[in-house]
Amino acid sequence: MEATNARTFDTAVVGAGLAGLIAANRLADAGRSVVVFDGLGASGGRARTSLLSDHLVNQGPHALYVDGHANRILQRFGIPVEGGEPLTRGTRGLYDDRLHLLPAGPVSLLRTTLLSPVEKLAVGSLLARLPRMDPDPLDEVTLAEWIDSVTRRQAVHDLLAALMRLATYVDCPELLSAGAALRQLSMALTGGVLYLHGGWQVLVDGLTARAEAAGVVFRFDGSVTGVLGDAPHLTIRTAVEDLSARTAIVAAGSPGTAERLTGVNRLVEAAGPPARAAVLDLALDRPPEHRFVLGIDRPVYFSVHGPPARLAPDGQATASAVRYLHPDTEDASDVSRSVLDDLATTCGVDPESLLAERYLHTMTVAHGLPLAALGGLAGRPGIDAVGRPGVLLAGDWVGPDGLLADAAAASAWAAADALLVS
Repeated sequence: MEATNARTFDTAVVGAGLAGLIAANRLADAGRSVVVFDGLGASGGRARTSLLSDHLVNQGPHALYVDGHANRILQRFGIPVEGGEPLTRGTRGLYDDRLHLLPAGPVSLLRTTLLSPVEKLAVGSLLARLPRMDPDPLDEVTLAEWIDSVTRRQAVHDLLAALMRLATYVDCPELLSAGAALRQLSMALTGGVLYLHGGWQVLVDGLTARAEAAGVVFRFDGSVTGVLGDAPHLTIRTAVEDLSARTAIVAAGSPGTAERLTGVNRLVEAAGPPARAAVLDLALDRPPEHRFVLGIDRPVYFSVHGPPARLAPDGQATASAVRYLHPDTEDASDVSRSVLDDLATTCGVDPESLLAERYLHTMTVAHGLPLAALGGLAGRPGIDAVGRPGVLLAGDWVGPDGLLADAAAASAWAAADALLVS
């Protein structure tokens, strides 16, 4: 079938999530004509925000790393980034079915009830040194191996694993690259994170409006089914029609989707298994007793995101309970729901304060893990992994830089830059 639209775009971007929006803006700023496709009916992907009662909730708990690639690119685009830091005062660690005081920061850990005096000094010293450690030699070492190498004390081991889960959203220490995890935790400790006012939809709306003002065309009327041909004569096949483009960036979620659209068959294995979580979002008419609870000997987490972010009416609260899912975890919706209900109760959520809830029993946090066996971040598929000139990749599983939204942003920028110099 020949293209039905006579116009040929410089670049077709498949996927209007964070990666696709960043790539489109970067190309449009350079004067390129860009068309963006997304079959979900709107831009945003997993960065969209929705209403739960009259509270705003993201697609699972989202935090923007202040020192990360995404924030730097958003600032460069002039997209306002406003939010509040997590309310970590009074943080608790859930260990051995008890809540322990878990103050933020290496020095304040000396006050925790979780560790012995010797363990407090060991953890405090390690976390203080972490930002100065060179993670490169640990790229091919698993996180489990690294933790075993720095401590033989079970409580310290569990606390380090919990902090890594919190920073990476990953519960797979026997596969995850220690180098990748250490970079992420170091960034979290030095720069911190923000919960965004209005949710991540604010970023989506800002990037979309900016792209439209620069002439980017958005097509939400049909899913892309294939990127065919050779540059500069590509055909973007959709369920509605075919369009022509000289180049393309595939930023449409998973490596499996990229394989289907481009015809390659090696991306899924190279990207590693996805990171997943079960999430219980809660709209509450008042804040719970505990604002932030981190599971130490179990892969769970609870945080009130609004406030500090403006997500809930004054005096009310928006919270998320999370169970990090190991890649081998079976799809047991009832088990995760029971775990999260118990966690909410432990954190002091009064059933009478509950206005609405939303349960996501299996949510994709990231579409691939940087595996130690493949060299960590450097072993992930590159933007040119398709092997077709003029057809590039972007996403949270692509490229050697960052995790989560930062990986999506960095790979999108790199892919756009590669097309600008080609």
